[in-house]
Amino acid sequence: MMKMWGNSGLTLIEFIIVISIIGMILAVVSPNIKPPIEEAVLEAEAQRIAQEIRLTQQLAITRGMDYCFEIHVNEKYYRIRPRTPMPIEGVYKKEYLNERINVIECNFSSPYSGEYSALKVLTYAPTGIPSQTGTIELYVNSGKKKTIRVAVGTGRVKIE
Repeated sequence: MMKMWGNSGLTLIEFIIVISIIGMILAVVSPNIKPPIEEAVLEAEAQRIAQEIRLTQQLAITRGMDYCFEIHVNEKYYRIRPRTPMPIEGVYKKEYLNERINVIECNFSSPYSGEYSALKVLTYAPTGIPSQTGTIELYVNSGKKKTIRVAVGTGRVKIE
């Protein structure tokens, strides 16, 4: 005849120990998850800005007028608009960047003063040639960055 052993279920103490071990493992692993998310956001935002600069160039060519790509480095948004004397007229598109982007540096010049001086402008002529060349650098909290470069003469956009 077989002898029956005691109940083989888990006690509350064993359950708490197992949950504690799982919690410690997750605490060690979770900091390693954040940087890949930031890198993915950084890449996505750089791709989006590069595409929007290309759209600005295409709009200038197809519509036969100057179009501006403007990026506000403090408020972290960009917009596309036809070139007009006032920076708020005729906005074609305006988008805010992901909140994980914490710093934007841009060496495009700003034709504005006062509250609009942080608005950096790249203008494309109807020929598709940019008014200037330069870079936009996006940074995340971990210090990683992506650079969007507008080439001399052609206005081609490259991400580095």
